[in-house]
Amino acid sequence: MPPFLGLKIFSDVDLSSIIPLIDWKMYFCAWDLRPSQYTETHKNLENDSHELLKEIIDKKLLRAAAVVGFFEVQRIGDSLLVLDNDAKEVAKLHFLRQQKANENGIYLSIADFFNPREKDFIGLFATTAGLGTKEAEQKFIKDNDDYSAIMLGLLADRLAEALTEKLHRDILDGVGIRAAPGYPASPDHTEKATIWKLLSPEKIGISLTENYVMNPTASECGYFAANPGSRYFKLGKIGEDQLADYARRKGMDVKEISNFIF
Repeated sequence: MPPFLGLKIFSDVDLSSIIPLIDWKMYFCAWDLRPSQYTETHKNLENDSHELLKEIIDKKLLRAAAVVGFFEVQRIGDSLLVLDNDAKEVAKLHFLRQQKANENGIYLSIADFFNPREKDFIGLFATTAGLGTKEAEQKFIKDNDDYSAIMLGLLADRLAEALTEKLHRDILDGVGIRAAPGYPASPDHTEKATIWKLLSPEKIGISLTENYVMNPTASECGYFAANPGSRYFKLGKIGEDQLADYARRKGMDVKEISNFIF
């Protein structure tokens, strides 16, 4: 059973509670620094970043928020029908499948992590730690401090990821996986529109452009699959036959959908 059904909004999340979950390896990569080699440059950057994080908290330069929803679903092939409290379909989530077998000879899809024979549930999330980013960056730039402006934007990205990690741990004890449209297991960005329909992240200050770009950019959205057997994987190359079937399921033109799968 899901921890709850429907939506929960987490407003003005305490940034100090998510700082310990920052992925510093990814942060270093964003600066083109190899995380496997911790040099004096890494140390100086990390020290500067912690100083800026303190300033961010003290001066309330950034705000973080999230919305999480759990919904009943019925799996139909590689799609999930999202159901309301009356078991009526309110949306569909669509997934793609590997066309090259993994090391166990299996062709994985995120859909595999949901029960094909009876109703299951899925978690959806939208998180941001970028509220206030634009204003803070502009102030740093005005003060000729481009270094801090860049650092702030990259820290906001990592804080958004850390917030998603915290929610995964707090709500589901870290069980299962969290996947996101536009990432290796689910490369179609257009699925964000369905997440938007179900969660209404505008309520916490995140918007979605017609090209499926989130604003603030330090935002994440995606799925919680709480199946203990779920795992992360890379989809790989998609054949024309599967792409045609996927476009049909979504009611979109093949050429149109191709523009948003990467």
